Amino acid sequence: MVLPVCQEPMKPEHHAMNNETIAGFCPRCNRIVAAEVRAWAHGQPTADLFDRLDPDQEGLRWVKYKLAFCPACGQVFLQRTYTSEPSDFCYEEMVYPKQSKLPLAGLPDEVRRGYESALSCFETGNYEPCVIMCRKCLEAVSTLLGETKGSLEKRLTRLRDEGTIEPKLYSWADELRLIGNEATHDFQRRISKDDAHDSLEFLEALLLYVFVLDRRFQSFRERRKGESLD
Repeated sequence: MVLPVCQEPMKPEHHAMNNETIAGFCPRCNRIVAAEVRAWAHGQPTADLFDRLDPDQEGLRWVKYKLAFCPACGQVFLQRTYTSEPSDFCYEEMVYPKQSKLPLAGLPDEVRRGYESALSCFETGNYEPCVIMCRKCLEAVSTLLGETKGSLEKRLTRLRDEGTIEPKLYSWADELRLIGNEATHDFQRRISKDDAHDSLEFLEALLLYVFVLDRRFQSFRERRKGESLD
């Protein structure tokens, strides 16, 4: 982990003694925990934070870092809070561990809601609902890609045959469909943590390819065309 670079070294300013906690998802315990804050420090804003300011905000006043630990397993958490100027808007994020790997900006609302629901189910240890929501998210994807008729199996097959999704992505999507069906209809089928985790990983890859990376590639290609005309 790379520590923030400041003009002056960060100095610990306080050792928490008031039973202060911060809420965060512990990847070891696989649940939301009240991480116990042991210390905090102030530091100067780093360059990446200025890119996140709202357009009407001119700068940042300070950054506060909190170091906390999971009370069950000792997992380390690092949270930072920063305040804008002139309006004193408060921003807060978990620096470590990252709470989600998928950049949600730009996802269609129907897909984003489905993904966030699946992720929330996983984080609370509800693995069957997690894979069911992954399947539901697939249904939203197929609808947005123009396939609205027939079963999900037939819709995914048509998306593959038409070249809308590649064969490898189709195989991932079909496995997500199957495990979602099993979680819904097979009451003796136990969905493990690993099954749910892998389902989320495959769903993330699918969403990144279809909605995020493709849009970025189109922007890249258009920019290249513009540069070639100069």
